[in-house]
Amino acid sequence: MKIEPAVKAETKKIAIGTAILSVLMIAVFLILRRFDWTVLTGALLGYCATVGNFFLMALTVQHVTGSMPALPKQETEETGDAEEEKKDQPLSDEAKQAGKRMQASFLLRMLMIGAVAAIAVTQKQIFNPWAALVPLLFPNILITVRRLIGTDQKEA
Repeated sequence: MKIEPAVKAETKKIAIGTAILSVLMIAVFLILRRFDWTVLTGALLGYCATVGNFFLMALTVQHVTGSMPALPKQETEETGDAEEEKKDQPLSDEAKQAGKRMQASFLLRMLMIGAVAAIAVTQKQIFNPWAALVPLLFPNILITVRRLIGTDQKEA
């Protein structure tokens, strides 16, 4: 499977943003005088899990949207009846399969994140749990900031 440029670009943005936020997080540990080498290993574990999770999600979306047949354009009437008819139509087999793939991907990715969290929490001598778990929130922060400052609309 060829990785689409959009997947590469979005993953790169998340990777760079997560790296920047991870450095800021490490700086907070330094300021609070809580820094030790487990902060670095925890941050690295969290970074890899975060970027890996985002990349796998983007690949799943690419695969699902790439396997779907192109939808025919429907002309909308002034009364809006076309929209009502579309809502009442049953899902196609392709749409059901796409939904199942997305659900399976979500489940597997959440199991991966759960495993990373379990490792971080149980292996405190190797990983600082906070440094490993906080980066999991970074993509949500980055996406929200991008929406607030309007960079997502400019790229679309």
